[in-house]
Amino acid sequence: MSYMGKFLDISAAADFLGNGAIEVNRYEDEIVDLVRRESIALQRFDAVPATGHPHRYFEQTAIATAAFTDPRAISPTPSGPTRVERAAFIKALTAQTNLSLFDVDVTRMQGQFASVEAKDIEDIVSAILIQEGTSVWNGNDTSLSSPTTIQYMGLLNQIPAGSVSVGAGASIIDGLKAQVAAMAANVTYRVRPTAIYLNPILGDYIDREAKAAKIELKEMVVAGVTVNAIETQAGRLPLIADPYMPTTTDTSFGYAAPASGFKNYFAVVTTEKEIEMPYVHGGDGNKNPRVFQLGLLAGLQGQYVAVHFNTVIAKAASYAHAVVLVVRP
Repeated sequence: MSYMGKFLDISAAADFLGNGAIEVNRYEDEIVDLVRRESIALQRFDAVPATGHPHRYFEQTAIATAAFTDPRAISPTPSGPTRVERAAFIKALTAQTNLSLFDVDVTRMQGQFASVEAKDIEDIVSAILIQEGTSVWNGNDTSLSSPTTIQYMGLLNQIPAGSVSVGAGASIIDGLKAQVAAMAANVTYRVRPTAIYLNPILGDYIDREAKAAKIELKEMVVAGVTVNAIETQAGRLPLIADPYMPTTTDTSFGYAAPASGFKNYFAVVTTEKEIEMPYVHGGDGNKNPRVFQLGLLAGLQGQYVAVHFNTVIAKAASYAHAVVLVVRP
């Protein structure tokens, strides 16, 4: 055995050794990567610069009141609009990766996966987006203005339970249409929902129901993807499948637990222009997560940290949006 053989046993790394053949490990240049890195909801909800910490805005809940009067003895009663101050605290999301100088150098020298360093740094930004995509629905905080946790107050916690629940044997489509009709019939607020978000499995239940009942679902293009839509009293609304929309088997979000063998699915009827994500930036207006390199650690590891300061707000939560509970297996 040669001197080098004392440090490297080729037979342990070779796939085959034989006469006229030494077969060694090689890999495809492409890494199989189907990991989800985006959120449809984050693409459609408006990101706006925060006014501060907390982010503040006003909501008008009423206008002046009119009344009939005797035309020969006019006696009006003075009144005025009602405006309410709202506030929401900004939350922080972070992700970090440490890269060993030695391992990065070896990988670069081999050349085959030279771009993996940049990919791993980019993925910490993706990690923040995935956490946001999940938390916009089920973040566990219980108040926007008086935070009880460091997470978002998810939309399923902000939006009160709708007036419509769809039991195991009832029509999902009828339930959605009834909820939208109730919102459109509001004489106090001019509500015009724009989309219905739901879990893809619930979307499949709707497809099956439409097929069985011979209902023709319309189609719309959302974020470059063709999705089904239903005709409602507020017009045609797309059914946007979001894999981050949770399903539950307990009393989460204030709903009763379903029977054994069933789950609670949620269809969120949204007025999307009233859902905002205020963010804090460093003065450059960048609404995306930022990446910082913190220098080399004692072990010559490069430390990269991504951070994003923002939150999610459902304005007019009690009337511009609604949740339809659907119970299915």
